[in-house]
Amino acid sequence: MDKLQRRCGCSQRQQDEVSSNGRRTVLTGAMALALSPLAASAADPAKARAQAGDLLVYTQGDQQGQVVKVDDLKVGEAPQFVFPMDPATKTVRDGLRVNQAIVVRLDASKLAPSTKPHAVDGVVAYSAICTHYGCLITTTHEDGNAVVCNCHGSTFDAGNNGAILIGPAERRLALLPLKSVDGAIVVAAGFNGRIGPPQA
Repeated sequence: MDKLQRRCGCSQRQQDEVSSNGRRTVLTGAMALALSPLAASAADPAKARAQAGDLLVYTQGDQQGQVVKVDDLKVGEAPQFVFPMDPATKTVRDGLRVNQAIVVRLDASKLAPSTKPHAVDGVVAYSAICTHYGCLITTTHEDGNAVVCNCHGSTFDAGNNGAILIGPAERRLALLPLKSVDGAIVVAAGFNGRIGPPQA
């Protein structure tokens, strides 16, 4: 009989059960932590990530809350801030900052081959969060094909997968693939890259 058996008066089988239960508790706790974002989004649909089939709605201005349509957007205009919306429940997914996106219309003939399949008539969508310090992307560059963060001047090629043109940002913007349904802009898939600045 080993020291543990003498101390607790339990058999080897009972010790094994205690040890197994302990491992099970640890694994259950780890799984709960891993799944907590999913549980949060299930409990609060506004905190779910952007997903295929979502509509895009304006977040400000006279059109706030309205669905974005292709014909609303003109080449050369400033980026418009949008959030995804569940089309079935009309729940705007604005509970997560990472869902904030911009839409901008470019000259479709200037889109790179890597970007064209994810655009609709020159309309592209990207994360609105700059990958430098997390400020919002607010301006269209004078070249008409790039977007700019006014905090520190990082400039991203909206016609070429959000690639960096001018730093200090060191990572491209995440693109949100789009499609069109009856003239409305619809999310075709989730963001295709990491969002926001590198984590410390």
